[in-house]
Amino acid sequence: MIHKKDVSLQAYTSKVSIKYDLPSDQLQFTGLPQDIIKRDAENPLKHLVLIFARDEVAGFFELDESDDRKPYTDNPKALLLRAYSVNPKFQGRGIATGSIYALPEFIKQEYPHFNEVVLGVNAQNRAAQHVYEKAGFEDTGRRLMRSKGEQIVMCMRVK
Repeated sequence: MIHKKDVSLQAYTSKVSIKYDLPSDQLQFTGLPQDIIKRDAENPLKHLVLIFARDEVAGFFELDESDDRKPYTDNPKALLLRAYSVNPKFQGRGIATGSIYALPEFIKQEYPHFNEVVLGVNAQNRAAQHVYEKAGFEDTGRRLMRSKGEQIVMCMRVK
């Protein structure tokens, strides 16, 4: 098990290599880091984030401040968390929970003008729902239909 204090977040830089595959049961809910980086690295409204566990790259996600977040929240100071994944070789060791616990402090330091993080988690993805709830996200009661099914909208205030 990795302790929460051993998990950190850093803004993506092309100096760090991140590439892994995900099993199909996870890939149905997210994208691969290498694909998201290729698509969004040049977009100033999409902030790519690396998850480190004991100085090794263990995962990835994106914080999006584009208009894509509007269906999830009416708060103009919210970031949309998307494309979240943990490298399969690191799964089951507490990294997902640790990274979500690290998120508020990371946002305060890197994006201080934002005060909330929102996300949509597939209603069928119980494991992810559990991780987000355990780390402080709350169900907003809002639901969205997307190409892969119903999304439960969750949020976390950043204070």
